[in-house]
Amino acid sequence: MRFAIRQLRKSPGFAVTTILTLALGIGATTAIFSLVNAVLLRPLPFPGQERLISLQLADIEPGVPANTQIPLSYPDFFDWRAQSHWVTGMACYRENGVTLTGRGEPQQLESQIVSAEFFRVLGVHPMLGRDFLPGEETAGARVAVLSYALWQSTFGSATDVAGRAITLNGRSYTVAGVMPRGFEFPIQSPPPALWTTLADDAAKDAPGDTPLTVQRGANMLRLVARLRPGATVAQARAELNTIARQLAIQYPDDDKHLTAAIVKPELEQMIGNFRPALRLLFAAVMLVLLIACANVAGLLLARATRRRSEMALRTALGAGRGQIIRQVLAECVVLSLCGGALGVVFSSWTLETLLRLAPANLPRAGQISVDGAVLAFATAVSLGTGLLFGVLPAWRMSRLDPSLALRDAGRSVTGGRGQHNLHHWLVVAETAIGLILLVGAGLLIRSFVEVLHVDPGFDPRRVLTASLHLPDNAYDRQEKIEFYNQLLARLTALPGVQSAAAGWPLPLSNSDIGISFQIEGHPTAPGDAPSEAMSIVTADFFRTMRIPILSGRAFSVRDDTKAVPVIVINERFARKYFPGENPLGKHVKVDLGDGTLKSPVREVVGIAGNVKRQKLTADVDPEYFLPFAQAVVTSPPLAIRTAGDPTSLIGALRAQLAEMDRNIPLYRVATMEESVSKAAAQSRFQTLLLACFAGMALLLSALGLYAVLSYMVAQRTGEIGVRMALGAQRGDILSLIVRRGLLLALMGIGIGLAAAALMTRFMAGMLYGVQPFDPLTFAAVAALLLVVSAAASSVPAYRAARLDPMQTLRDQ
Repeated sequence: MRFAIRQLRKSPGFAVTTILTLALGIGATTAIFSLVNAVLLRPLPFPGQERLISLQLADIEPGVPANTQIPLSYPDFFDWRAQSHWVTGMACYRENGVTLTGRGEPQQLESQIVSAEFFRVLGVHPMLGRDFLPGEETAGARVAVLSYALWQSTFGSATDVAGRAITLNGRSYTVAGVMPRGFEFPIQSPPPALWTTLADDAAKDAPGDTPLTVQRGANMLRLVARLRPGATVAQARAELNTIARQLAIQYPDDDKHLTAAIVKPELEQMIGNFRPALRLLFAAVMLVLLIACANVAGLLLARATRRRSEMALRTALGAGRGQIIRQVLAECVVLSLCGGALGVVFSSWTLETLLRLAPANLPRAGQISVDGAVLAFATAVSLGTGLLFGVLPAWRMSRLDPSLALRDAGRSVTGGRGQHNLHHWLVVAETAIGLILLVGAGLLIRSFVEVLHVDPGFDPRRVLTASLHLPDNAYDRQEKIEFYNQLLARLTALPGVQSAAAGWPLPLSNSDIGISFQIEGHPTAPGDAPSEAMSIVTADFFRTMRIPILSGRAFSVRDDTKAVPVIVINERFARKYFPGENPLGKHVKVDLGDGTLKSPVREVVGIAGNVKRQKLTADVDPEYFLPFAQAVVTSPPLAIRTAGDPTSLIGALRAQLAEMDRNIPLYRVATMEESVSKAAAQSRFQTLLLACFAGMALLLSALGLYAVLSYMVAQRTGEIGVRMALGAQRGDILSLIVRRGLLLALMGIGIGLAAAALMTRFMAGMLYGVQPFDPLTFAAVAALLLVVSAAASSVPAYRAARLDPMQTLRDQ
């Protein structure tokens, strides 16, 4: 190794170029592996995590996409928990928001409502106090378990916190325990701050209410279970499918089409649709590393020609082929380890940018770092690349004929036809790989442009959104209506505010709710009542969001509990359920079970334009809207349209809310443009990264072609001098070199186009509005690569054309 280092010190330019090339490839690979390791490879931080499974229902109703995951209702969960034998424990959980008061300023906290065995199923016990007891699932039991972060930040790490009373949503809860540092489930951003039991859903908020725990049609629960030792996912799935079919027969009104269970490992469920994107990015960066290795192999082959005499002398002095190979590989490993060390530094800097670009919902994003596993990977990659790019030059050097090499010492010699062919095929391979990456990046860029041009159905410009929560024990239905009316009137009167409204869920908020309904004159069999997306909005919602009313009217302040119940449907709903007829004046029965209205039959008074609810790339679903004053089932978020910068209104908004009730915090404050940007975050993330990798591949490919042609010019200087002495013009020499470069590029482009046509099929699920085999993208990428190759070829060609033939022949 010491001798290898001394040899490299004699060629500092070569060493620096090689190390920087390797650092670029290894650094990018290490950065992406850090992301892949944290999200895909790292096991869940729970004992026996391989036995944790996620449970959902599948809707087999005609027209519903296959594998659509449906949450469970409480009654279905209770039946699954009681009848399943392939699991040792099963727990449910659902998202909830609570307001913590009495500890300084009111805090709106992310929380989860869970069943009593939740922590035991995960195999984690509180560090302080205890977890939930089975009896604490009944109405009236108000207990909470705190996260480590909340215990530290709000309770000052008090060791006697267990047993204390805290106020959540205006009600007193007893702290049962505190979870250990690092515990988080479900794994999300932001993580849950505390957990309460399903006793919250077993209670009645008002006389006449039906608790969620007895509503079989209220599907809102996610399930996690632990398999028995030796049990498999397939066995659990078969058993739960049987249970689901029995429940569908027993309860056709609610479960008729819910006859299958979706059972998968919890880690797989958590990763979701990020797996194919991360796999694509990792494959792309490995191709970049391969191009870097090919570049370095070309440099080493060129250096091998200059070291012919040295290696011949070593062979003449008794060095065997094995010794020559070991020496060359030692030098390569030294180069790769230096490049790897610099690459790790580069990856640490790159990770900061990666995390800023990453979507907010990327699982375990906070755990992405250059840790021991990543360093081990970087070391392995460094050693592997050193051997990969060193094998070919080492093999070539070991086959030198010492007598020929010593005889040619001191004279300019070519590397031979075989060595030139090796150089050429390396360039062809680099060009082909670069084209594959460029085609992939081009497809994603075109897809991303299509996403950006999607019409969300509303105008997101200059709209501020914010959430608040009115506790049920502090505000009854009528008081909630009056609170919103007063707050919206105050906000509308603020300078710069054009209109203010509230709606739940807001478009692109990643929240959704569907309630079944019946259309008057269209009777359905039990269990076949259609269910579509529902929104609850205030009077000025359509005007504030600039959602067009295509026919009829929008809601008004007169649509209250004293008026005729009304409903507005979107265009997609009208086409699906009222084909060829005018929906206005028709009646739809929507029974929310909230007790706000005496009659659930509503008159259709308007048809609104279609709005994207979940994703920009998703199809528009049928949707219907209910006026908030006739459906008080939640505290809808605010939407405020301003004349200028909407963020300048945040202070005034907080002040107005505080004047009305200081115990109501404002949270999730953002602009609608930020929501649209978040909806395109994953597409933007994968597009930017693949475009960067493609750019690196293009640069490395161009440098590889430049290096090969420069080497060829240097080796054929004598031949070029003779050609010019015999009458060849400078243009002839220029054309000769450029043609050689373009020929290599065309061979690589041809191979790359064929490979890209096969490989882009695997990207189909990541594209929107673009086909995997898009002729425009393929043609544009091929043209770009040809132009870059021509530019890379022109520099050594120009240098060759400027040679002085007399001086060249004299030097030879």
